[in-house]
Amino acid sequence: MLERSAQAPQAWQQFHTEAAIRDEVLAIEPDVVCWQELPRQVPFVETLDLLPATTRSHSGNLATLVTHELKEATPPPTIQVVDHIGLLATFGGGPFDPGAFTIANVHLEPGPGAADRRLEQISQVVGKCPTQRLLIVGDTNMRLGEGEVLFEAGFSGDKPPHATWDSRRNKFRFGGNEFNAYFTRWFASPGLRVDDVVVHRTPVEFQETPFFLSDHYALSGTVTVV
Repeated sequence: MLERSAQAPQAWQQFHTEAAIRDEVLAIEPDVVCWQELPRQVPFVETLDLLPATTRSHSGNLATLVTHELKEATPPPTIQVVDHIGLLATFGGGPFDPGAFTIANVHLEPGPGAADRRLEQISQVVGKCPTQRLLIVGDTNMRLGEGEVLFEAGFSGDKPPHATWDSRRNKFRFGGNEFNAYFTRWFASPGLRVDDVVVHRTPVEFQETPFFLSDHYALSGTVTVV
């Protein structure tokens, strides 16, 4: 939601957060960016274009951005909304293109008691995917054991190399339980491979104070059609 960390100095404002996010994205140089929990505005990054669809999850908005080159490709990427759950960005010439694939930017139901609901939401995403190849990525809110259903269906999805939620270290908000989790995850169907996965957990520093831009750590990786 572009909020300010509880550890950030009082002089740190939302425009500082937006500028720092822009710098992080420019440093990573991604082709596709999947954001969750945004307020109404989307942080500006001059190398990327917003695909023209958004949806509001249980907490904030989702947005998918792609490079200018991808946006202007022939055919251009398409975007489909799964209401309150995710955005499906499809690249390639449709279901009969052997290289076509879809990236589902998701934000699923939170809470330890919502495993069945999250599975229903994933089923909705899979059911609406227009291609055989599908990458599900984002804030899944899933506990590690919940991925077994997807693995049994043929998906891959290694545990990220570090926790993507670490409130013991992050301390984005005061109070609450402190724990580690792998809420931000990826799951790839057969035909896609994900490598070079990185959890971006280096704090920013302002007025000699280190802190984090979000309560979640960002996740990046390389997606290959195989």
